[in-house]
Amino acid sequence: MAILSNPSYFLPPLIGGAATLILLGVALIWSRRDFAVVIFCAVLVSMALQNFFLFGMRSSPDVHHALIWEKAASVILGAAYVFYYHFTLAYTKNTGHRRILLAAYLFLISITALAPTNLLVKGMQVADYGYTPILGSVSYFAFAAAPLLLFGGAYNLLKLYRTRTSSSQRKSLVYLMVAAIFPIVGALLDTFPEMPPVLVWGNLLFCILCTIAIVRYQLLDIRIFIRKSLVYLLISIVVAIPYATTLVLVNRFLKPTTEVWWIHAILIVLLAIILRPLYTRAQNLVDRMFYRDRYNHLKVLKQFSQETQSIANLKELSSRIVYSISGVLRASSACLLLPSDGSDGLSIASSIGIHRPPSGILLGSENPLIKWFGLHEGIISSEEVDTVLELHSMKRKEKNHLKRMGAKIYVSIQTGEGSLSGVLVLGKKLSMMSYSDEDKQLLIAVSSQVAMALENARLYDSEKTIRMEMEKLNEQKTEFLHSVAHELKTPLAAVISSSKILNEDSPIPQKLKGRLVNNIKTSAESMNRRVDELLSLAQMQVGGLSIEPTPMEIGHAITEVVSQIEVLFKAKRQTLILQIPDSLSMVNADGEKLEQVFFNLLSNANKYSPSGTDITLRAREVNKQVIIEVKDSAPAVSEEEKTKLFDPYYRGENKDKRKRLPGIGLGLAISKKLVELHGGEIWVESKPGKGNTFAFSLPVVNHRKSKNR
Repeated sequence: MAILSNPSYFLPPLIGGAATLILLGVALIWSRRDFAVVIFCAVLVSMALQNFFLFGMRSSPDVHHALIWEKAASVILGAAYVFYYHFTLAYTKNTGHRRILLAAYLFLISITALAPTNLLVKGMQVADYGYTPILGSVSYFAFAAAPLLLFGGAYNLLKLYRTRTSSSQRKSLVYLMVAAIFPIVGALLDTFPEMPPVLVWGNLLFCILCTIAIVRYQLLDIRIFIRKSLVYLLISIVVAIPYATTLVLVNRFLKPTTEVWWIHAILIVLLAIILRPLYTRAQNLVDRMFYRDRYNHLKVLKQFSQETQSIANLKELSSRIVYSISGVLRASSACLLLPSDGSDGLSIASSIGIHRPPSGILLGSENPLIKWFGLHEGIISSEEVDTVLELHSMKRKEKNHLKRMGAKIYVSIQTGEGSLSGVLVLGKKLSMMSYSDEDKQLLIAVSSQVAMALENARLYDSEKTIRMEMEKLNEQKTEFLHSVAHELKTPLAAVISSSKILNEDSPIPQKLKGRLVNNIKTSAESMNRRVDELLSLAQMQVGGLSIEPTPMEIGHAITEVVSQIEVLFKAKRQTLILQIPDSLSMVNADGEKLEQVFFNLLSNANKYSPSGTDITLRAREVNKQVIIEVKDSAPAVSEEEKTKLFDPYYRGENKDKRKRLPGIGLGLAISKKLVELHGGEIWVESKPGKGNTFAFSLPVVNHRKSKNR
């Protein structure tokens, strides 16, 4: 037969053979060197030989020669399918189907042995398009085995596909599975005698897709091909409809006798104007259809950026982060771990989908995962946590916390300087699918925004806290100045009024004169104490407050203070109870400064305890320390107030009580400093309904001295 007489019949095998040889070269040059690639190259060699044998059959001068080529081509085609099945086992590293592989090679040996006989192909006949085989009795069983091998290979790939999370690996496996469809379809179509043979094209597509998957699947992305085709199809439809409609209308209503060429020119100009924006719109529409997930991701990134810019509260921001990310990724649970205030480690700042989330520190600063994130950026899965040797030393309690949270992946949130500012923990997806590469890329992109938003929120909270503290400090100082003015003005008024009366010319009774002199003395002492407190505060702030300790008995200081302050207890009908043992070790103390501490504690007990109540002063010796306790009957101090009582200017949270009770809020602060200068400590204990106990300790000197009282 003349080759050029029917090129659609003769040329496809040559084109397929040449293309397969090119694919073989590509696979040998650019693919990795392993056993799976060697088997795949055998597939390509078989396909190339089958195409050339098929060309020999189609160009044969008679049916006798055509039969020889057909029998050889049948054997080579069977070999290609066996090699494909073997390749899928090697590619998936599946060693459990050795018996099936052995049966496949026995099948290949069988058809090789049967090929010379008439059992496989018994003859050739001439059809309208060329030669066609006359199948033997065994051929139906042999040809049925080919699709089984292709389906079996595709099934091996499908099992591997289900276990892979990498997007690139999954796409490569899809190409290999889709490739098996084309030879099967081609073989089915060739069973219809009235249709020209198309198996050669199915085999060629099979080779192309397999080579792409093996070498680099990005060489030809089917999605890109379809996406571009859809764009051009949409453009063609939009352009063709008005173009054809215009021509129909012109021919119908104008009925020109000759072709109206200028209408074509006008339409071409108009189409040239609108084609560019039309193409852009069509491209965007198709992109949204094919990359819906990516558009959703970009939309989430934009929305998240807009929302976090307006959120300055750290708690609210944490909740928004967890809600947004878990929503877009369809995660069953999510939580954000942030540094815990006042301690090293991470605790849950916000969570969703976790029943009764663990409280307290979840991951300590020495946790291997925290250290791992300090050296590595990005994401780590729970499976990797179990396999990475560096993470095996995690404490059992911390592992249980993470297991209880259903953690599947961990995302590090790092500042621009590279320091870890938090960890985002996500549970399994609601779809039960693994997190894809696109999901992880989204998380990495979001994590940088999360880190920036958290840092801004922390700075805002810190600035807000400092501002509130400064405002409160200014308020306390203003109140302090008012208190100082009041505390000095009240006794000063008594001094002035008493002095005026004493300065009058008229005779003054001796009893009244004594009271006036006592008022002046008491007021002057009160003013002197306030001035001493102010001087002590100034010395504290500049570091100039000091003591001159000498060995002394506690009892002497107590007696001196009680003699000065007992009038205050009598005025409120309060009972001062002293519980001082007969024998206490001596302490090394500054007598004047120690009296100031006693006076501050006792005057506070007197001031805040109701009239007619008891106040107890007790001393005891414990572990080479003398403990002095002043127990009052005042309302119990709250746990929050205990942390502020010894701060300068602090006089309690109740403003009404501060106005009613005298004082400038320096007594306890000065007492604390004086006790610490003596090497002791001061503290407060309280129980609701049982008053407060202010206590301080002083170290004893080496020798003891008895005391009888």
